[in-house]
Amino acid sequence: MQVLLPRILLCCNCLLIAALLISVWLPHLSPQLWWPSGFAGLLFPVLLCLNLLFIPVWLLYKKNYYWLPVAATLLSYKAILVSFSPQLPQEPAMGLRPPSQFTVMTFNTSSMGVKGYKLDKELHASIIHTLKEASPDLLCLQEFYTNDDPKLTDNIATIRQNLGYGHYYFTSDKTHWDTWHYGIILFSRYPVIHTRKIPCGYSEAGSGSSILEADVLINNDTVRIYSAQLRSYMFNPTELSQINAIKRLNGHHAQLPAARALASKMRQTFTIRARQAQLLHGLATASPYPVIVCGDMNDTPVSYTYYTVSRQLQDAFLEKGSGIGRTLSFLSPTLRIDYILAHSQFNIHGYRTFTNASFEHFPVMASFSLKGK
Repeated sequence: MQVLLPRILLCCNCLLIAALLISVWLPHLSPQLWWPSGFAGLLFPVLLCLNLLFIPVWLLYKKNYYWLPVAATLLSYKAILVSFSPQLPQEPAMGLRPPSQFTVMTFNTSSMGVKGYKLDKELHASIIHTLKEASPDLLCLQEFYTNDDPKLTDNIATIRQNLGYGHYYFTSDKTHWDTWHYGIILFSRYPVIHTRKIPCGYSEAGSGSSILEADVLINNDTVRIYSAQLRSYMFNPTELSQINAIKRLNGHHAQLPAARALASKMRQTFTIRARQAQLLHGLATASPYPVIVCGDMNDTPVSYTYYTVSRQLQDAFLEKGSGIGRTLSFLSPTLRIDYILAHSQFNIHGYRTFTNASFEHFPVMASFSLKGK
């Protein structure tokens, strides 16, 4: 056993390294060309941690094989750099700021607390309280819901009254029962001089059907904002329970058909989201003004989606955030899928995640100024 066990461990370590490197490098390939690239990066944090555990194992066995997990970690440096921020957090100023600075928040509101066409009043109050606490100058909300019926909730009026926004633009991607409206919205304390709704595919939920484009006049400079929610897997409660069962390996033989169905759904989503990411990158690249791109990308930093959208842009979390920057409250503690990305013409002064256990997504906010201002 003294000879056999190290050999088994070496074989396991080599297989793990192969899986790790696939998860690191395959996401650079579009899922449109080869769909497995969409799955590859999802397991990166787990594979990296398992790989690192082999370093003390080989040191304990007094084997020189420790260089294998070390080399694999070094070869994973690009994925590590976009997944983790080792610095101390630098939060944006919540009160008075220099006139040149402004704040941007992005938040997938999950229909502003509406569940099954009924308003969760406590959750809705918590959302409004968080928005008031942050009080961003530019507020970008995805999966936004509002209602024209005077007996129900006019969230546009509520937010404008509570936070004092003089300007807004709503894509209104879906209307239900004439008065129930869903989509992406931008609220601004600065003049909005141009808006456009750019179709990017149909989504039953409303958000995810378009990209919001807005030109905002900030201190005599025009800044272009893109807010988007890229295609979601749209897992229903049954599918979420199946995912949890698969994760626990409960009845794993019975879960095989469910796993195949989930994989097929994810495969289709990867392809659609890749096209949307390419569209969003093209829009940002063609902009005549400095650009800030924000929203729910529904993908991790180690993904074709992130690599495409963030190309030539700064990631506010990586610049001023800390740790892994989790923005999704369920499925996994490592999921950062909501982003604020900015052109190199911007200084980034701070970043904050507003963690709230009752939210599906956590709002994130960053502060900016234009360089030379």
